[in-house]
Amino acid sequence: MFKKIFLVALCLWMVACTGTRQPGIPTPAIDRTSKEEQAVYAFLLAKTYQHTGYVIMADTATSATGVDNNTLTMNYVLQNLHGVDANTLDSFRARNATSPQLRPDMQLGMPYTLLSQAGKDRIFSQNQSGWDIFYNRFPQAPGITTFSRVGFNASLDQALVYMGTQSNWLVGASYYILLQKGNGTWSIDQQVMIWVS
Repeated sequence: MFKKIFLVALCLWMVACTGTRQPGIPTPAIDRTSKEEQAVYAFLLAKTYQHTGYVIMADTATSATGVDNNTLTMNYVLQNLHGVDANTLDSFRARNATSPQLRPDMQLGMPYTLLSQAGKDRIFSQNQSGWDIFYNRFPQAPGITTFSRVGFNASLDQALVYMGTQSNWLVGASYYILLQKGNGTWSIDQQVMIWVS
């Protein structure tokens, strides 16, 4: 009897161990979401700026001040974006609860540099010519672009993302953008401006 119990326990343990995933290996769903997120970023950069290279903040954000999912901002966004799927909104909120860094190996179809907050601080704390220093270092960039993580619906054909670009001391704007995917390509459905300078 003891031998049978031991063998059953051993079999269950082996099934449990072989069914676990190794750390760092994404599930297919995570991998597909990551690819779609990169496709959204690539589409928005090419559609909005059409430059030959970009500087993107490594830390994601949902406002000019960081991760700021306050009720007033989201209420304003939802009053002005129509047809946002509940899953898209839930995904956006969950993926932006913190400020994770973007992956340095993103495939955006164009050259880009991820800029850390410390790197940005070094450029702009030297003197009042921070933007001159920036454009001397990154002449191909339209400024510094910030993205949120992208929220998706269950079928990955609707996306919600925050995108902001600062191009000089008093030149910049940011938007919440709702996108739809049809025939394998993303397109902008609606967008709401959050700030402009």
